[in-house]
Amino acid sequence: MTQPTDMSIPECFAYPRIVGTPAANSAKSKLERIAKTRLDVSEELAMSFGRALNTGDALGDAYIDAAFATPKGKARARKDVQQALESGIESVSDPSPELVALFKQINTDPDWVDWGKVEHGAEVFRRYGKRLYPYFGMVTFPGYALETITKPLALTGAYTGGSAFGRFLETCRFWTDTTEPGAMRPGGVGRRSAIFVRILHSMIRHTVLPHREWDQKKLGVPINQFGMWGTLLLSSFAPGQQLKLLGYLPTDADIEAMMHHWRYIGYLMGAEAPWFPETVADGFLAQVLISLVEQTRPSEDSRKLCRSFMDTFLPAEDARGLSRVYGTLRYKAELGHARFYLGKESFADTGLPDPGLWRYAPLARVVPNLTRETLRKTVPGVAGWIDRSQRHARQEFVNKHLEGGEAKFKPVDKLAR
Repeated sequence: MTQPTDMSIPECFAYPRIVGTPAANSAKSKLERIAKTRLDVSEELAMSFGRALNTGDALGDAYIDAAFATPKGKARARKDVQQALESGIESVSDPSPELVALFKQINTDPDWVDWGKVEHGAEVFRRYGKRLYPYFGMVTFPGYALETITKPLALTGAYTGGSAFGRFLETCRFWTDTTEPGAMRPGGVGRRSAIFVRILHSMIRHTVLPHREWDQKKLGVPINQFGMWGTLLLSSFAPGQQLKLLGYLPTDADIEAMMHHWRYIGYLMGAEAPWFPETVADGFLAQVLISLVEQTRPSEDSRKLCRSFMDTFLPAEDARGLSRVYGTLRYKAELGHARFYLGKESFADTGLPDPGLWRYAPLARVVPNLTRETLRKTVPGVAGWIDRSQRHARQEFVNKHLEGGEAKFKPVDKLAR
């Protein structure tokens, strides 16, 4: 744990109120049965993540704060980052000390990185194909019930109303870019996307932190280290475990490689959690820790965020005939997926309509997935064919729906309120 111990812990830190309660003990016991081991969170570890709630990205934030403090710096901020990515930091005209420090960290591999595991983890992620993207959209719904996550999204308006699908597609572009072969190496498209998202997050922190609705004493820092850490696990450990229910067959080594891959993405994005899980057992311990650090509180803002995402699956207002029928069925099926992934209680918190028997819709994927996975494991050449076809399908999906096929990764021009 490298985090300073004098960092204040915000009021939203729930560990003292949750630990030892019947609900917490029940959740812990359930995870222990699945993990087949004890999952004890030390007070020291829990408190370190309490401090993480009040910690942002030191290097990225310092760069944006310095850039925005000068009249021309704001306009140069992204351009200088792009120049450094494309031609090296030495090609930037009169770079600020903060930009130099930022790229020194980016260009220095951490001692723990294993490039073989990074590539393995990216390949495992690609096996799930484009169907993984709606899954990610839905399993983030419980996160919307955390005020530290909901408040920045509500203030920026980035995931509500007509902008919801566009922002989702930009995130799909990010997921696609960062999991292509060799994408995280210098010059790689994933490396570029990760760093642009890092700059975007620092811009959001710079804008939201002084806002009158943001109470740092209560909520800590927007897009904090705990939130970034949880997102990395949501992108790796969560699908590795949960999608086994749909016929996928990842091994523990596959899941651990996926976690390692996302840990490196997080490193480039300024994520410096006090602890990161390396094994599947560690992943289950992390799930216990997540349940203890911050307490969910569903609100109208959180329900609005959930509705905004799900509404993107509704048929267009001008749809008629078979197009409207198909769109309605698709919406019901996706509602069923959300109910299946989240479970009864978490789904109820979203305020979304009950999908009824459509909650079993994901089970239709079990036999095709299991068949494909079995062939991948047993027939030479099938794994490569699956990888190529999934890569093509992902690129086709993003290019078809995202204007120009490229994500801008820029903050909204004006806060929603």
